[in-house]
Amino acid sequence: MLRSQTHRIRSSAAVWLIAMLGLFAFSAIGGCHEKRTEVPPSATESAEIDKIADAPPPREEPELVILISVDTLRADHLGLYGHHRFTSPSIDLFGQEGTVFEDASSVAPWTLPAHASMLTGRYPLSHRVVDVDRKLPDEIPTLSRLLGDAGWTTAAAVNSTWLLKKNHEVTRDFDHFLFVQDVADERLPTIAITEQALAWVRNHGDSDLFIFMHYYDVHSDYTSTPSYENLMVSDYAGEVDGTTWQLNIASMPDIYIEKCQEKVFAKDKCKFGASEPPQYVDSSVRKIEFQDDDLKHLEELYDAGIRQLDSELRRFFEGLESQDRLGSARIILTSDHGEEFSEHGSFYHFVTTYQEILHVPLIFRGRGIAAQRRIEAPVSIVDIVPTILGWANIPVPPSIEGIDLDPFLSPSSTEASTRSTEETMMKRFQYAEASGGIQWERTAKGLVPAFSSIRQGNYKWIDRSEGWEPALYDLASDPGEKNDISQLKPGIAKLLADTLAGRRAALDSQGSEENIIEVDPDEADRLRALGYIIDD
Repeated sequence: MLRSQTHRIRSSAAVWLIAMLGLFAFSAIGGCHEKRTEVPPSATESAEIDKIADAPPPREEPELVILISVDTLRADHLGLYGHHRFTSPSIDLFGQEGTVFEDASSVAPWTLPAHASMLTGRYPLSHRVVDVDRKLPDEIPTLSRLLGDAGWTTAAAVNSTWLLKKNHEVTRDFDHFLFVQDVADERLPTIAITEQALAWVRNHGDSDLFIFMHYYDVHSDYTSTPSYENLMVSDYAGEVDGTTWQLNIASMPDIYIEKCQEKVFAKDKCKFGASEPPQYVDSSVRKIEFQDDDLKHLEELYDAGIRQLDSELRRFFEGLESQDRLGSARIILTSDHGEEFSEHGSFYHFVTTYQEILHVPLIFRGRGIAAQRRIEAPVSIVDIVPTILGWANIPVPPSIEGIDLDPFLSPSSTEASTRSTEETMMKRFQYAEASGGIQWERTAKGLVPAFSSIRQGNYKWIDRSEGWEPALYDLASDPGEKNDISQLKPGIAKLLADTLAGRRAALDSQGSEENIIEVDPDEADRLRALGYIIDD
């Protein structure tokens, strides 16, 4: 950090010196074609030149980098990613003013491991936060630590129990921190996240500043204020309500429900929620058979939450603009994972690794970032960390698995200049390797598979735990992942399966003991209320 500041000062001084010498030369020749004898600067003029060269340049505004993560936001439910409903006017405009990555993927189907990857630049098996009882090992540096060591100020405002500083320690290194409790049935927008971030920008001093903002508003329960529900939700007379409890029941295997109702499992294995009394999978539970109108209503409730969050983001962008920082900041908008609406028979998230879960928005806007640009190359949320480190002139640790996206972002980049990076993206392997099926297997072994996947270019191999068949998909011709082509492409299937198995063999045993934690019982209950399996 110090080296880059020194470089800017010296460069600016040189520019001033060259400009002044040019001015003196122009004065000496009179600005015309008449030949004149060149006169050297007088002693007074030389002193002035030395004074200008030694003087500090006008102070540059500190760097401002903002990373916004909207929990559970599917890319294809935003207008700029092709959604047919008017869910995201502010995000769409934000994307038009920046660079949009059309094929960005998450690394896990739930909040904790995905954000651990977003903030370390590593895939889950590398950072080892793959389970509800795992914390980030001390030796793994976070983005906030690397920036802090280089003199940056770091701040985070988060809206999920998973992202508390204690327990999992994904956010442990931030200088300033605000936690806003996640509540399943919250209807109002989380304005505290917006207000705190704007206050940090407004009151900040001279150091470079990184802010991480996390909104939980789109996560189930699918609730928003009446004005947005009236805008986005059509008349409906059925029983679907978009609650997390209902979505979880709809996704539970029939045999699991039966065993809970028959009291084969211990009562705590069938418990959800922090309410008193808590919710149990018992004789009162009945699955809804979703019809087309039920699915439509469910997605409309989800879309209403997106539209409300979009308005809150507009308020944040307008707040930055009122502080004259919108143009000079670099802002990244993304999500940790998507959501399922029965494309493969399930709802909610947490277990599977299909594209409805992994495909997330990734948008960059701001100083030094090209506007009205769309990138088709497959990228990942692990690429965010090396990109920000590149902006900060901080060396990227070799353990980071992401790739700097700046070749795609620079306004001077051309198709030819980015071709090499595109080829790298198509050849590398992307992983999704922290399925919540791990917890399901603890609770009811064999009833739900633990998903993992590996992708190279457009080919994606989805593996499942023992007893469940793997599958190979070509995302170019089959983006909905409906047709298993493993028999048609046995060579590709073997390559991906062997690579994934080799990675597991190399990394599965790492940190098997030292990063285990005990989750606070009250926090575990809150997480159950949000639909997560927590094994006691």
